[in-house]
Amino acid sequence: MVSRPMLTLLIRQKFLSAKNSVSARSAVRQLPFMAIGAGVWLLFYYGTCRVLSFVRDIGILGEVLSEKLFSMTFFGLLGFLILSNIITAISSFYLSRDLPFLLTRPVAAHDILRIKTFETVMNSSWMIMTFMPPFFLAYGVTYGAPAGYYGLVLACLIMFVLITAGIGISLAHILTRLFPAKRARDAMFGLGLMLFLMLYFVMKSLAPADTGQPEDMLDSFLKFRSDSPFLPSYWAAKLLIPVLKGSSPDLLHAAVLIVNSLFFLMVSETTGLLLYRANRERYQPSDTAADRGAFREIYPGPGRAILYKDIKIFFRDTGQWSQMFIIGALILVYVYNFKSVPLNMISGLSPFIKDIMVLANMVMSGLVLSAVAGRFLYPAVSLEGEAFWIIRTSPVHMRRFLWSKFFQGCIPVTVLIVVLVLVTNAAMNVRGQLMYLSAGTVLMLCISVSGLATGMGAVYPRFTYENIASVSMSMGGMIFMLLAFGLVLVTVSMEAWAVYLYYAKSAARAAFTLNEKMQLAGCLISVVVLNAVTLFVPMQMGVKRIRKGE
Repeated sequence: MVSRPMLTLLIRQKFLSAKNSVSARSAVRQLPFMAIGAGVWLLFYYGTCRVLSFVRDIGILGEVLSEKLFSMTFFGLLGFLILSNIITAISSFYLSRDLPFLLTRPVAAHDILRIKTFETVMNSSWMIMTFMPPFFLAYGVTYGAPAGYYGLVLACLIMFVLITAGIGISLAHILTRLFPAKRARDAMFGLGLMLFLMLYFVMKSLAPADTGQPEDMLDSFLKFRSDSPFLPSYWAAKLLIPVLKGSSPDLLHAAVLIVNSLFFLMVSETTGLLLYRANRERYQPSDTAADRGAFREIYPGPGRAILYKDIKIFFRDTGQWSQMFIIGALILVYVYNFKSVPLNMISGLSPFIKDIMVLANMVMSGLVLSAVAGRFLYPAVSLEGEAFWIIRTSPVHMRRFLWSKFFQGCIPVTVLIVVLVLVTNAAMNVRGQLMYLSAGTVLMLCISVSGLATGMGAVYPRFTYENIASVSMSMGGMIFMLLAFGLVLVTVSMEAWAVYLYYAKSAARAAFTLNEKMQLAGCLISVVVLNAVTLFVPMQMGVKRIRKGE
């Protein structure tokens, strides 16, 4: 068999699959998200231009700072891309659903390795290639760079991506040789989490306590070392910065990038040829059977069977419960940031600064709630997978099934978010009515958003998936996130207006007029009705949808 035509056929199949998934109808449905993406592009470009204009006005030090920012960007991309390539490579090479098909066909091993390398490069780098152009475009416009700079940026990014892909794929093969594939992928998630926390707290420790001294801030920024001649980020920065200023490109660093991109791709293929055959037995994790302990003879009754099953599956699936560590880390950063807010320093901006911070905390906790519900509650029905027919044919009422999914996720999410709000309010020394109002509002939002997530997940289920995280990123997941964000913003806005009326009258020591009483009552009733509708309507729609079995 000739290798080249087979590899070409495999790559062509990927492109045809992507082409067939695009239609006029899907393009119209994606228009709102394309508009959001364009808005993010413009904001990123505008923000980078403003920062560069401010920094370059400083003078000679400004040029040093702008180059430092350019180099630090590539340094950050280096770590992100290597970690992303390791995780993506483990999924593509060892956990992909098309592997059983490829391995039972007359396809050479090196062809499988090359097509999976192509998949890994595309899946791990699309975000960088999509969201980083405004940054480099802003640099080019600010510096007045020649037209060749933009083509060189593209070529440099491609070589940079290939280098990180070669490193990441090689490490993925080695990790899978040492550990089962799913465990290696979960370990890399944990490593990425620890690196994120380490980088965050290092940056916080470098920041000066007194932000009123600009020279201290600049000194802290320059102390962060990201330049090493052995790193691809250093080569890329040294290649592009001269062109950015209108000089000739550094051919030495261009040659180093090209040679290393080819070298690390060769290393990744050689590592794959040596280890891939031996790693095939590690496609599935080799967990030992779980011991049920003293209660192994007790089985729950029909009313608790679904809940029992879901809890057992949750703790057996490391891809599910291990993500709780990620959420815990993000919450730790969230609480730390609120603890660091200098309320005494900014209290002079407004007499109601603490009230404003409480409302901001409610909005932010609502957004965290939406994200957590979107990750754990929205895919609850889809987690049944292709075995959902067992639920459909079992003597279980679909209403009980869906409400079981709701309670299974709503209780832990509610405890998590309410505790988060109480802790952050306590960190800001909030007491009395504000504490009760924020805790009650978040409790109500937890229940309604949980119902919205569970119901929308039943209306738009996906029973076939390679990664459960892709269910949350589907069209139904995006619709849920928009509705949840809207619910949080509308609820907090109406309560903010009620709080404003209350404090305005308290400060003036005046009685409420009939109109103002109606406004207060209208806000409170509207909040309760809106959240009740958000809870029950999606749940009812979800029950009807799964009853039909569509």
